[in-house]
Amino acid sequence: MDKNKERIHKVLGIITNLLKRMGMEKNIISKDVYQEMIQAIGENDEKEGMEACLSQIQKVNIQMENMSWLNEHYKILHEFAQVCSKTLNEEVLLKKAFEMVSQVMPTDSFFIALYDESDPLIHFIFMVENGIFYPNDYIKLGNNFTSKAIQTKEIVHPQKLKQDQTDATFGVTDSKSGIFVPVIIDDHVKAVISAQSVSDFAYRKEHEELLQIIGNQVINSIETARLYEKIYLMSQTDELTGLKNHRAFHNDLSKLISSGSKKITLIMIDSDRLKKVNDTFGHDIGDLYLKVLADGIKSICDEHIIGYRYAGDEFMIILHSPSSETSEGIHQKLVNYLKTHPIIIDDNEITVRISSGVAVYPENGSTVDSLKRAADQAQYRAKNLGGSRLINA
Repeated sequence: MDKNKERIHKVLGIITNLLKRMGMEKNIISKDVYQEMIQAIGENDEKEGMEACLSQIQKVNIQMENMSWLNEHYKILHEFAQVCSKTLNEEVLLKKAFEMVSQVMPTDSFFIALYDESDPLIHFIFMVENGIFYPNDYIKLGNNFTSKAIQTKEIVHPQKLKQDQTDATFGVTDSKSGIFVPVIIDDHVKAVISAQSVSDFAYRKEHEELLQIIGNQVINSIETARLYEKIYLMSQTDELTGLKNHRAFHNDLSKLISSGSKKITLIMIDSDRLKKVNDTFGHDIGDLYLKVLADGIKSICDEHIIGYRYAGDEFMIILHSPSSETSEGIHQKLVNYLKTHPIIIDDNEITVRISSGVAVYPENGSTVDSLKRAADQAQYRAKNLGGSRLINA
């Protein structure tokens, strides 16, 4: 009876020590611990039960160690979440995602690829290998780990891989292990985030969970940023003509003046005969009249010549240094375009005609409103003189 108590006491002591170490290291059931337990219980029928007990302890230990490992990296995930909530810059988001991942797992190669179910191509929007960043690229959905992650909606965690299996379109590193995590939003695969290593067996279960979290954060943030950009662009664009609108005009001209640009030329353009076109042919043709004028403005625009539909049939062109163009030259180019692009309605040929007024900063105005007022007055004089001409303030 005393021997049984002593044996139970030893077994409980061993288990107590194991429980104290639980979650602190990956494998707490060493060969020495196993032998110590065998000696404690002796060679009897309880050996099978002891092995089952040790096995269960090890399983719980692995789960606790995994949780401990994740807890250590929650600070990193929190920092990344803060970045995602504060920026709409896609490049910043992608680079920060790479930094986060590289802090917690091997990243000899790393990429984020976007996927749209309506497109057979996978878009690699971010790729880095051995510290070298590579430009965007596209690949076809095919027989590779990236495609497999998309098609199965499951994490692909190969322990051995060749480069042609990854569909990586960059670098020369022959990765030996990798992890490919699909980013699933509303049951649709939106992206794949992947890390690859030149080492064997470089990734574990916890890496999958971290990549899932980071992948979802960055893709959600990118979608938000793109939606915001789309909404912002729509708010700055005239729906009928596709030119920038009056809101964009005021913003752009104000920024140019604030930046200290040495010379800014404002050309205000008004279409001639629009009312007559509307009355004769209808407003659909009147809209077409404005579209042809807008297309003419687009044809002469570049980095330093910007066109706007300000309101109704009033258009603006901002010309700023270092462009060598003159307001007269721009006006004549626009007139020539309109002459060669008439509107044909049955047997009628309608040529869009314009009157233009020009104001120069700072000679004719030092603010947005004063410069616009000067151009408007010049354009009004052009109209009163019969139209189809340019007048300087």
